[in-house]
Amino acid sequence: MSRSSCAALLAGLLLSSPVMPVVAAAPQAHTAATVSVSDPWVRLPPPAATVAAGYVQLHNGGGEDRLLSAASPAFAEVQIHAMRMDGEVMRMQALPDGLAVPEGQTVALQPGGYHLMLLKPRRPLSAGQTVRVTLRFARSAPQVVDFSVRDGLALHGAAK
Repeated sequence: MSRSSCAALLAGLLLSSPVMPVVAAAPQAHTAATVSVSDPWVRLPPPAATVAAGYVQLHNGGGEDRLLSAASPAFAEVQIHAMRMDGEVMRMQALPDGLAVPEGQTVALQPGGYHLMLLKPRRPLSAGQTVRVTLRFARSAPQVVDFSVRDGLALHGAAK
């Protein structure tokens, strides 16, 4: 059988055979960022402190999402925390499952409420410094955010 005969035979078989669609599983990818951030800052801790607190406003302009984790090269670990009342005592609680960011809403990470707990700074912090933190979400793409270090006492008028 000649080459042209083989090619014709193969073409005939392909055209007469039922075509089965090939469906490849799409890789699980993050959607475009629907959560935006504003006012990211870290409270300046006392000089020998091994923890600091980070605050930010999370604005969700898309569907349901969740802040799953955060990381920073300036700290050994970053956790998502909440403050809650236990009787008459306010206690801090880690949120290992993250923090819901409901569709169309703003979630405030602020003093006395939700916050990022920044553990074991790699070097001392100073007011005016910038700390880079990567926020990871369930649906939105990860976001790299620069948090400014601020003197928290001065912000509340306790120190001038």
